[in-house]
Amino acid sequence: MHLYETITIYEPGLSDEDVNAAVDKTAQTITQDGGEILKTDLWGRRKMAYELNKHDKGNYVLILFRAPGQTLGKIEKAYKVNESIIKYMTVKLGKKHAEGALKALEEASKAEAAPAPEAAPAPEAAPAPEAALAPEAALAPEAAAEKPSEG
Repeated sequence: MHLYETITIYEPGLSDEDVNAAVDKTAQTITQDGGEILKTDLWGRRKMAYELNKHDKGNYVLILFRAPGQTLGKIEKAYKVNESIIKYMTVKLGKKHAEGALKALEEASKAEAAPAPEAAPAPEAAPAPEAALAPEAALAPEAAAEKPSEG
């Protein structure tokens, strides 16, 4: 099984429930063929870079999954039939990208599992008075020594 990533843009007029239902249907198609969903990321309604099918906004969804190759045909067929999808793209991740995606996924799951420590307010750093008064002082000592003196 290979690792894939699919990004789908749904019509902006769809409710969140309708988008979730469409994502669940895609997830069901993937899992029926023996695949597994690794990550589903609902990006929400965003402005597109350019107009597509008379829409300037869309509901973006990213799905990271592992599945056999024949599953892609079924997913793309379902995408083509679904009129609420403005655009979609599915990419097979190579070894380098797959390792990076899986590592990021593991780090995200560890971060969710670990409780977040309370952050102490960071003290504001005051600028060094030497750097504000003399620009030569901000240079490295070697650079200041090489600078010709006026005289």
